Amino acid sequence: MSTSTKHMEEMQASKTYATINGAVKTINIPEMEEENSLLPQTFAGSVQRLVKVYNGVKPLLSVIATLPLIPQAWRAALALFNAALEAVVSSPK
Repeated sequence: MSTSTKHMEEMQASKTYATINGAVKTINIPEMEEENSLLPQTFAGSVQRLVKVYNGVKPLLSVIATLPLIPQAWRAALALFNAALEAVVSSPK
């Protein structure tokens, strides 16, 4: 695997433990579980829940997708999954 110094510096600067931990802590799990039981299971509601959870785990997914311990094909698949989720989350509709 070949990575540039710039890429490694960017990854270290933006994907620190504190960044990941802070993002994960934005997910209020008890609140999300309550919403799941109270709100009707509509497509719009599902997308709203997806956005909340994805925003919390996005930094973690990004780091996992770069770990050399994970096979390259798995990292590529995870990166595609992450990009697909980002497209849904950032969609204006």
